[in-house]
Amino acid sequence: MAQEVTRESVHALPKAELHVHLETSLRLRRLAQELHAPSLVEPYLVSDPKRHVGYDRLRRLRYLGRAGKIPDTLYTHRNVAQITYELLREAAQDNVRYVEIRVGGRRGFALLGIRGMLEAMAEGRARAREEFGIRCGFLVTLVRERGPEHALEVAEIAASCVDCGVVGLDLAGDEENFPPALFARACEVAREAGLGITVHAGEFSGPASVWTAIYQLGARRIGHGFRAVEDPELVAYLREHRITLEVCPTSNVRLGLVPGWKEHPLRALYDAGVRVTLNSDDPLLLRTSLTWEMHCAARELNFTLDDLRTMVRYAAEGAFDARAATEALAVAAG
Repeated sequence: MAQEVTRESVHALPKAELHVHLETSLRLRRLAQELHAPSLVEPYLVSDPKRHVGYDRLRRLRYLGRAGKIPDTLYTHRNVAQITYELLREAAQDNVRYVEIRVGGRRGFALLGIRGMLEAMAEGRARAREEFGIRCGFLVTLVRERGPEHALEVAEIAASCVDCGVVGLDLAGDEENFPPALFARACEVAREAGLGITVHAGEFSGPASVWTAIYQLGARRIGHGFRAVEDPELVAYLREHRITLEVCPTSNVRLGLVPGWKEHPLRALYDAGVRVTLNSDDPLLLRTSLTWEMHCAARELNFTLDDLRTMVRYAAEGAFDARAATEALAVAAG
């Protein structure tokens, strides 16, 4: 008989997470509130996110989190180091032993510089590793709407920041109106520097976006990617070529892309042999965690603890610093 999957047993499982955003503005707002910063404008509802679906809903959810824009003065080296440390502390409390954090916020990059932002994050990472033993790599996010020229500039700087802990490049944003081919040169620069490539695809758009991410950008991981299930040939390709999907079910449900957990194709993809992983995406915005994602997967989709361990192994093997991920999980396992 399979062991019952309780929240406690999931929490006790050493984990690896590949898809989590720093959520810079939200975390800086929370930090400012904790420090009782003056003149912090309260966020307000510009447009009800529930009136929108997919990427439009995501933009409105994120805008609500930063509406009444936080002051530029909060974007300091010290504060960015602190919010990075706090994210990693929360992950460590969730028994996550390895995590890859994505960062691509326009304002942080503009005010601190891309290297300055990453150096601050590296300081928070070092503190978290010393205190909690958690390992971490950074992914620099290219936002499609900012165009290929900007993407190339960011990729070139990211490629020079391996010493800050950069392990990969992420392409995100509007899948439908900004095809992957526009960003091929930026990804080539990153790949030449030894960085991994992951692409948000198969989330707001269908299987074609996954195919193009693989063929045009050489992606070895796909952010979300759950709509690959609509194309049996693609499912077989993902399985045969060991391409990792970074699945974020709560995010997909909250954005109206899937009706509910029970309808999520995670189970079908896993059963088909695709290397699926579970992730929290925007944990502060969505009020989730990796333990929550895994426990829901067990409760709603009948995953066992052994299944969850398999997905953790997929995450470690798909990590852009697979050695660090494997070592961190080995240490946690004793």
